[in-house]
This record gives sequence, structure tokens and C-alpha cells, in this order.
Amino acid sequence: MKKIILLLVLVGTKSLFAQGDREITYGLFGGGIYSTMSNLPDVIVPKGVYEGYTLKEEGKFGATAGIMINWKYPYAKVSIQTELSYSGQGTDLNYEDVKGLKYKMTFGYSYLNVGAQFKYYPVEGFYIGVGPYVGFNINSDNIKYSSNAQEVFADSDTYFEPDTNVQKVLKESLTGKNYFYGMFSAGYEFSSNLSIGARYTLGITDALATEENGHRYSENKNKVNSISLIIGYSFNFDDLANF
Repeated sequence: MKKIILLLVLVGTKSLFAQGDREITYGLFGGGIYSTMSNLPDVIVPKGVYEGYTLKEEGKFGATAGIMINWKYPYAKVSIQTELSYSGQGTDLNYEDVKGLKYKMTFGYSYLNVGAQFKYYPVEGFYIGVGPYVGFNINSDNIKYSSNAQEVFADSDTYFEPDTNVQKVLKESLTGKNYFYGMFSAGYEFSSNLSIGARYTLGITDALATEENGHRYSENKNKVNSISLIIGYSFNFDDLANF
């Protein structure tokens, strides 16, 4: 039944764009992605609370993969490409202070991305693109926490919550959100149906919500930016009957 529905959708789309000089392809792509989430230090330790520490963000590598449909009009040197993709994106937050305390928070979110980009071909094969996307966070509480607190303060009267308790509080206090972003891309499409490309995404809306809490975690504007390299392979809609 699913195959029949998919076939009807594809055939219907093909008929809709039957007029005019155009090429319609569909395909798969995948690759690596490096991402960061901004302003995380100000969420965890508000400015002016105390001194003698460093708190640094560090981007993380992940994977991305998806499916696409590309409507190309060679006579106009343009195309519109719609996409559905998955991406694993995150940021590490590393803390260290003068007393020797160190901890690491890992914000590791997964997104289902939907969007479209307008592509222009200044020369045959090479394109530049831009378009709007939305990322739906599908594991909004994926935060990990580890520290050396129990080792550093084992012989003192200072009490520190176990890492598991802190991690639980973080998951309850900070929630990953869906967010909008813009994509800028460039790449090359070979005659063999292979393609390679580079992408930069710029976060437009806040991607992290700070819930009401008693731990001084504060609301901020946390935007996700990323760079990715991808490779893809496409099929012609005219060859659909061969499957």
C-alpha cells in the first residue's frame, strides 16, 4: 500500500510539472556536519555571579542524511530543491575554576529538517543556493553531564550533588526547541548523477528554552549554526518505470 501511495505521489508531481523544459530528479544525500549553539555560558552561569572560572563552548561533529526532489529549469539556469533530512547537532560546554573543579555539559540534539532552497547555475553543473528551513528537535532533553567534583572535594566539607542528579536537573530545566534557519549552499552536480556540496546554516530563532527553575539557569537567545559537507546521488523521474 505504501509503495502504491508513493508511486501516485511521484506520478502526480511529474504530471504537475509536465509543461515546459524542465528536469525533475529525486535522490539521497549524506555527510558530516559541524555545529555550535551560541550563548550557552550565559545560560548556565549568568554574568556577574562570581569570578575565577572559564566556561567555553566547543562545537561538535555529527552526521546528516536525507532525501530530496529537485525541479530544474536548464533554460533559466535555476532549480528549486525540496528536502527532508536528519542531522545530529550539538555543543560541548567546558567549565574550569581556580579551585580545580571541572565539568562538561554535552548538548546533543537530533533534528528532522524540512525546507527548500533556490539554486542558481552560473555555469553547467556548478550551483549556489539559498533557502528557508525548519529543524524539529526529536530528542529535546539529550543533555549529558560529567565532573570531577567528588574527587576534588572528597576530603572537604563541601557538598556537591552527584553527576546523575545534576544531569537530571539540566534535563528538566533546559529544553531543546524547534527552530528556523537559513541555508546557504554551493556545489557541483556531475553528469554521472553524483553531486558534492558544502552548506552553511544560520540560526534565525531561539533553539533552547529555559524552564522555570531554582538553579539560576537563565533564558537567553541560543541559535544553532552549522557547516556541512555532503555527497549525493540522484535519479531521473523519467526512469521511475524501471523500478
